[in-house]
Amino acid sequence: MQPQQRRVSLSSGELTYFVAGEGRPLVYLHPAGGVHWTRVLEGLAESFTLHVPVMPGFDGTSAHGAVKSMPTLAKLIGEFIEKVVGGPCDVIGCSFGGCVALWLATERPDRVDHLVLECPAVFRPKGARPADAEALRKALYAHPEKLPADSKPAELEAANRRMPPHYRAPDDTDAELLAKTASIDKLTLILHGTADRTIPKESVQLLKSRLPRSYLVYIWDAAHAIEVDQPERVLAVLGSFLERSEGFIVNWGTLALDAG
Repeated sequence: MQPQQRRVSLSSGELTYFVAGEGRPLVYLHPAGGVHWTRVLEGLAESFTLHVPVMPGFDGTSAHGAVKSMPTLAKLIGEFIEKVVGGPCDVIGCSFGGCVALWLATERPDRVDHLVLECPAVFRPKGARPADAEALRKALYAHPEKLPADSKPAELEAANRRMPPHYRAPDDTDAELLAKTASIDKLTLILHGTADRTIPKESVQLLKSRLPRSYLVYIWDAAHAIEVDQPERVLAVLGSFLERSEGFIVNWGTLALDAG
């Protein structure tokens, strides 16, 4: 299903976003590499109305002068949900987007229903971020052969990855965010690749210990880019969680490993 590109005027400026599919609204917050229309997003658009905002400064868009921190970025996404979706909705955040989603759940909890954090880039030790493009590529993918041929140009990807510092996204544990997570009462699914060398397992385990209503599921044979490495497994877990809520059941033997 081909996504449609749209724009909406918000209080800090114009925001580009993509929309695809029909059904219950679902907002997806992209990783530091920008928007990649993966097989997971294609699959989600078969069951949901999928909204994918391009965070300001990513993918060639302009930064918003008043949005220079993670909390203000999260509030902007809350405004986007309010204006475009019109009410609370399920939210998926991937990597950097997972950090934004956590801030969204603390700053605008009225905009969030179910919360999904895919290998969220939070609470990692200082120095865990790969130093160069080649090291990053090796850390991101367990199966780089699954990357689509029409991947984003390297220059644009590099420009995107310079944006998290603009929002003062920390390279190590964000003490302020960590202190706020215990107040998040949303039913939350945390996904982490068993071969993730970017976000250590201790980070997601710490996150789960602080979120009172959360599941932590490991995706087998996936590095940080779980949507590329194991799209079928990710889709199966996401679909089950979003459709069945607290009653979601997954065949752990063939799809994933459950650590809690």
